Amino acid sequence: MKKVILAGGGTGGHLFPALAIAEGVKKKYPDSQVYFMGTKRGLEAKILPARGYKLFYLSVRGLKRGFNLSIFKAIFFLMKSMLEAVKILRQLKPEIVIGTGGYVSAPAVLAAGLMRIPTFIQEQNSFPGIATRILSLFAKKVFLAYDESKKYFRVKKKLKVTGNPIRPEIFKADKTSAMKKFDLEQNKKTVLILGGSQGASAINQAVLQDLNTNEKELEFQILWQSGEKDYQKIKENLKDKKNSVQVFNFIEDMSSAYAACDLVVSRAGAISLSEITGCGKPAILIPYPYATAGHQKYNAQVLEKNGAAIRIEEKELRQIKLLSKAKELLKDEQKLKQMSDNSKKLGKPEALNEILDEIENFLKTKAT
Repeated sequence: MKKVILAGGGTGGHLFPALAIAEGVKKKYPDSQVYFMGTKRGLEAKILPARGYKLFYLSVRGLKRGFNLSIFKAIFFLMKSMLEAVKILRQLKPEIVIGTGGYVSAPAVLAAGLMRIPTFIQEQNSFPGIATRILSLFAKKVFLAYDESKKYFRVKKKLKVTGNPIRPEIFKADKTSAMKKFDLEQNKKTVLILGGSQGASAINQAVLQDLNTNEKELEFQILWQSGEKDYQKIKENLKDKKNSVQVFNFIEDMSSAYAACDLVVSRAGAISLSEITGCGKPAILIPYPYATAGHQKYNAQVLEKNGAAIRIEEKELRQIKLLSKAKELLKDEQKLKQMSDNSKKLGKPEALNEILDEIENFLKTKAT
């Protein structure tokens, strides 16, 4: 692969798989050139230039739900972005274009398809959005995270279940070193609480409430990524608590965080779940109820159905004591191990290599 364009962003769920693929391409093909298409409003505008990637901007905008006047504005910017994408593609002349979702991938993949540049799509969620289903008609191959996604696509021969591409480093941490890193006791069970990089106030509030009402010692320790918004409030609340809680606004070294824990409490974003299953961790999942098209609910259902996680709806947090549920699970060694084994079966740590191999095989076939 000599020249590759990746299009995907807006949120980390679409950007980080693209970034993992970009890093994989550069490692496997050191002479390759990797470029991105994105928007000035998405997360990509902050992250990609800082990592040394050239980002070409498109004017495309997201479509609000329901039929309203914004649909005409969205169509206008889609058409404008397709012209911008055509100009970029003519300038760079890439071998392939890979879309990883988000509204930015639509004009890039459509323009490349119309110009007969081979396109590939990587879908992170178990329930693919309508844009992905339409774009799949132009793609040479569609890489899926879950078997359950297949039923939503017309052309089955294009589909390949690989899992989500994750940075290989995420699986490499050592537990003993990880416990030291976060100042955790080596012989005590650990619960990792996550809500994505921005935190999740509903989860934070439920954990804080449990800590405030539970006077007894928990019998386990907590490693907690709170997000910036709730961090100071949580730190203040924990001052006089006797339970062992290590709280961070953001955990940079997620590899060590997963290595240190025995159970994960998390939202159900696609990439988080790929990391959790890749590391073979049992989980309590609280899907974000306002995720586009209910993606997180569908993602969580896959793990629940396969015995790798327990799913709790956010509205149920008022009745369910989250930490008591965690304690109950940690005490049941047999169930915890079974959940861990089931999680590992769902995990696809080789997803990135599979995707790169499939693309390479296509290019070789095309060349001959």
